[in-house]
Amino acid sequence: MKFSQYILATGICLLAALSSAHTQAQRFAHGGGGGGGFHSAPAPAPAYHPAPAPAYHPAPAPRPVPPPGAINGGARNYGVHDFHQAGTVVDNRYNAHVNMHENVNIYHANPRITYRPYAYHPYHPYRWGPSWHPIGFFWAGALAADAFYFSLANQAYYYDDGVYYEPYNGGYNVVPAPLGAMVATIPPGSETVQVGDQTYIYYGGTFYVQTDEGYQVVAAPDGAVVSEIPDGATSQNIDGQSYLLYNGTYFLPISSDGQDAYQVVVMQQ
Repeated sequence: MKFSQYILATGICLLAALSSAHTQAQRFAHGGGGGGGFHSAPAPAPAYHPAPAPAYHPAPAPRPVPPPGAINGGARNYGVHDFHQAGTVVDNRYNAHVNMHENVNIYHANPRITYRPYAYHPYHPYRWGPSWHPIGFFWAGALAADAFYFSLANQAYYYDDGVYYEPYNGGYNVVPAPLGAMVATIPPGSETVQVGDQTYIYYGGTFYVQTDEGYQVVAAPDGAVVSEIPDGATSQNIDGQSYLLYNGTYFLPISSDGQDAYQVVVMQQ
């Protein structure tokens, strides 16, 4: 073989070898197997910026609830505050709204009445004879044949020997004397009570004034002094003084002419 032919043949072999190596390198660069396309590196993910948390606004505290039995709702008005003064008794009819709209009851006696000095003595309920009964007593039998029947404010009553009855459950309940009732007689044992220019008759815890038609039941007069109070009075201590409350009327224990007695105290509105 000529030397020039040898050089040509050698060059052809080198070219063939280089072409084969380049093809093999391309296969390795593509990952081989299945022949996928070129995949560039993924783009970096955007930076994460979380949404700001909503501002915290706590729910308002619930308004306090007045305790059961509280009265006259309103700003801080959960009860009755009692301000007592010496020589006075409770009168819930007079309400003054002071100090943050709280309901305050002021208690005071009638300034036009001179009350006698307080004199402690024990309370002994009094009975006006065997036919007299206290308020709340139930009489299951028949009333006397001469018991007086009358009607007042659409309510039926019976009056018998100084006691007032209402029909109840097949019998009769003793009740307070209704104001305005008129009766013909008052049993023996009554007291005559003078208050100013007015004369009253007192019997069994009830006050009367005498009229042309008979004896009319009236409210207890302020300042009246009586010697006895019926069964059923309760003790009320106000500013260190003891009062007796009977049928809505306050009595102040006093000494009258050296004897135990009770003076009516009516509160001024």
